[in-house]
Amino acid sequence: MATIHDVAREAGVSIATVSRALNGGPRVNEATRRRVLETAAALDFRPNHAARGLATGRLGNVGVLLPDVANPFFGAVLAGIARASQERGFGVFVADSREDATAEPELAGRLSQQVDGLVLVAPRMSDDDVRSYAARRPTVLVNRLVDGVDGVAVDAAQGMSDLLAQVALLGHRTVCYLDGPAASRAGTAKRAGLSAAAEQYGVDLHVEQSQAPTFAAGRAAAQRVLDSGCTAAVCFDDLLAWGVLTRVRELGVSVPDDLSITGFDDSLEEGMVSPGLTTVSARNREMGTIAAGMLERRLRDTTLGPATEVLRCNVVVRGSTAALNSRRR
Repeated sequence: MATIHDVAREAGVSIATVSRALNGGPRVNEATRRRVLETAAALDFRPNHAARGLATGRLGNVGVLLPDVANPFFGAVLAGIARASQERGFGVFVADSREDATAEPELAGRLSQQVDGLVLVAPRMSDDDVRSYAARRPTVLVNRLVDGVDGVAVDAAQGMSDLLAQVALLGHRTVCYLDGPAASRAGTAKRAGLSAAAEQYGVDLHVEQSQAPTFAAGRAAAQRVLDSGCTAAVCFDDLLAWGVLTRVRELGVSVPDDLSITGFDDSLEEGMVSPGLTTVSARNREMGTIAAGMLERRLRDTTLGPATEVLRCNVVVRGSTAALNSRRR
C-alpha cells in the first residue's frame, strides 16, 4: 500500500506539500496541487484519517441530521452535501430523526462526538438548541436560518406565493391546501406566502392541517380534497401531491380537467407521476452543496462571522394544472 512518502517521492515534493495539497491547505500552487492529486490517484494512495486526526485533532468527518432520509427532498439535499464534502476529503455520517422532533437533540449530540462539524437539515429543535450545538461544533443549517449560525434556505413564502398566483391566473378561486407537519418552520413560511397571495388574488383557501409529508398521507387526504369542492389542490410537498393525484385518478377524477394539483420541492424524477406535477423548485441539491461549502469555511476559521444565504424559488409548470374547466365554474 502506497504511503505519503511514496507520493512525495513520485511527485517530487516534500511530505508537507503533499499533506497541504491533499487537505486543501494554503501555500500550494494549482499546478503542484494537481500533480500531487494525480500522483496519489495513480498510486491508489489512501490517507490515514485516524492518524491525521491524532495529529491535528480533526476526525475527517461531517455529520448530517435529516428528518427523513427516504423523502426525495432530503435525499437530494444529502446528495449535494455528500458529493461536495467527499470532494473536500470528508467522510459523511448521517442520522435520521424519522420526523420526530424530540429525537433531534439526542441524535445531534451523538453525531457531534464523531464529526468535525454538523449540517442540520430542517431541524425542528429550538433556536437555543441549535445555538448550543453551534457553540460546540461548527454547524450549518439547511432550510432554516437562526441568528448567529451559518445557514442556507430557500424563500418558501415567495415560492408558495408565486405558485398560488399561477393557480389563480388559471382561474381557480377555491383552493384546498394540504398543510405539512405542525412543527415545520418551512410550513409556517409556506402558509404565510399562501395567505398573502390568496388575499391578493381573491382566492378562497380551504386548509387541511397537519398532514405527514408522505405519499400515503396524500392518498388518505384525497377524499377530503374532493369533498371540499375546491377546483385546485396545493400541497405542502411533492409526496403529498403525488398521493392525492394517484388516489383521485383511481376515483375517476381527471387531472387536470376536473382538479388541478400542485406540489412543492420538485423532488420527483421525471416519469414518476403522470401527468407531470406542477411544483416549486426548492433547489434542494444546491442547498446541500452550499451548506458543505459553508461548513468547510467554518472549519477553516471558527472566528468568522455567520454566513447566510436565501435562494429564490422557481415555479415549474407541468401537466397537473390547467385553466379552470367551464363546467366547474
